[in-house]
Amino acid sequence: MLCLIALWARPVHAEPSMTDIKVDANRNYLILDAYLSGAFSSKLTEIIESGFPMTFIYKIELLKRVSIFADSLISKNEVTNTVHYDTLKKVFTFTSEGKSVHRKVHTKSLERYQSLMLTLKNIPVAPLYKLDRDEQYYVRVKAAMETDEGFWFPFNYLLFFVPINEFETSWAESPSLVLDVDPDFPSDDSKKNSLSGKNHPKVMNNVIRSFSQ
Repeated sequence: MLCLIALWARPVHAEPSMTDIKVDANRNYLILDAYLSGAFSSKLTEIIESGFPMTFIYKIELLKRVSIFADSLISKNEVTNTVHYDTLKKVFTFTSEGKSVHRKVHTKSLERYQSLMLTLKNIPVAPLYKLDRDEQYYVRVKAAMETDEGFWFPFNYLLFFVPINEFETSWAESPSLVLDVDPDFPSDDSKKNSLSGKNHPKVMNNVIRSFSQ
């Protein structure tokens, strides 16, 4: 019972940036999909294939819009996507860790591990009970790559000759979201919550209402 809130076309950027921001809701949680564009370079790929573990850190926040004061932080999550290449077995091991996020994948495909590293899929942002009816909210996300200068040989040697640049993207935001209530759903408040785009009258199903703004 997931409904689309927003999906932005993926533009081409010289610098890494968060794109394809999509926010949905299931019966209990607000969830996020997003894509990190422009993060991989030939240098970064070369270093990873030399056995260097690499991590992308994604920071995700749900905020309530406040007309006068600064927007209010409601909930947050941090997801770390890491890849480590076994040079003997020729296998990439991908792991993803965060709040209610635990995933591990083994692959021999370069395209597969890069897609996993760059993609956020069904990431829980906040339980729906934290949202108040008629208030406006939005989700924002940014990504960063950090390297540890204290790496041992041969990684420190490799990074000296094939330097890579750490990066941190700007925040990317979803459209405004508004909590809605379906009168046909059971009276339990935790189950009556639904989500819709502001000023859109159309009803989708008996649990979730969500629309592009």
